[in-house]
Amino acid sequence: MDFYLWGRAAVSDLIRREYGIELGVRAAGKLLRRWGFTPQKQIRKAYEHRPSVAGTLHGVEAQAKSEGGVHWGGETALVNTEVRGRSYAPAGKTPVGGSRQKLSMMATVTNQGKTR
Repeated sequence: MDFYLWGRAAVSDLIRREYGIELGVRAAGKLLRRWGFTPQKQIRKAYEHRPSVAGTLHGVEAQAKSEGGVHWGGETALVNTEVRGRSYAPAGKTPVGGSRQKLSMMATVTNQGKTR
């Protein structure tokens, strides 16, 4: 499977489940090497590119100042970053990790104590 990272323990477990053969982690590594797999670090892929919105904020900032309502804001985020270790893949084919997801939250407060 292109999207799954196979480690020695996972291969050993698969052989045990499919064929009923108990295989140690070292033996699984030797089999992987015999089949042309090598331990590799996966490629880091960038998030999807999103153009900056900094240029569009000038008009909003001017309007807020003219109306006397400025909100002070902050942002926080949760990201499901994966552990990037080594896994086995065919020699010359670097494994690609799964997609990461991000959940952002933004909150504001005014000088009068109103929150949004």
